[in-house]
Amino acid sequence: MPNITESPFKAISILYRKSHIWLNNDCVRFSLTAAQAVVILIVCDFKTLTQDDITKRLSLDKSVIAKTVTKLEERGFLVRTQNKKDKRTYDITPTKKALEVYPHLKEQIDLCFSRMTRQMKDSEREEFKRLLLMAAQATLESDD
Repeated sequence: MPNITESPFKAISILYRKSHIWLNNDCVRFSLTAAQAVVILIVCDFKTLTQDDITKRLSLDKSVIAKTVTKLEERGFLVRTQNKKDKRTYDITPTKKALEVYPHLKEQIDLCFSRMTRQMKDSEREEFKRLLLMAAQATLESDD
C-alpha cells in the first residue's frame, strides 16, 4: 500500500478519485456518471437553481455545467425554464425521474463516505466530516 502520509493534497486527490470511481460504478445502472449524479443531487436538494447557482455551488466551469445540464435535460432528469424575473437566466428543476433516483444517489454518497472512513471511530468520522465541510466552505469563500 502506498504511503500518502507526507501529502494532504495527495490524500484529497485519492479520496476524490476513489469516491468518483465508486459513484460512477453505482450510477451505471441509471446510465449516469458521478458528475451527473452530483448535479442531480444539488438540484434536488434546492428544488430550483439557476445554472449559475449550480456552477457556484459546485465550483465548476460554466461550460461543464451547461453541458451536463443539457445532457440531463435531454435524458429527462432536469427541466430548464426561463426565469420570470430575469429572461436571460434559466431555472433548473428536477423531474420525477430525478426525484426517483435521488434517494438512491444520496444513499450511495453515504456509502462512499462510510467506505473512506471505515477505519475511523464514529466521533472521528463526525469530526472529519465537520472539517471537510469547513475546508470546502473556506475554499468557496476565497475563490478568485
